[in-house]
Amino acid sequence: GYIESASVFLTPAERENLPYAVALFPYMQAVRFFADYINGDTYYHIQFADHNLVRTKAQYKFYQETCKAEPEMKAYISTLI
Repeated sequence: GYIESASVFLTPAERENLPYAVALFPYMQAVRFFADYINGDTYYHIQFADHNLVRTKAQYKFYQETCKAEPEMKAYISTLI
């Protein structure tokens, strides 16, 4: 729904970078979890000793999967615009 509504105001560069934005968020979250892990788990509440490390690995895996899916995301977005 967002793309259909936003297509009237998104610039071509913004449209082109939508898949990049999808990958950016799990990457940023992985960095944040890892930073908290190496800084002693002071920001995110943890339930076990390596919780933020587990979170880091999960978010990084999600990032890798979004990168692999970039061509498919671009193709799908082009059908909506």
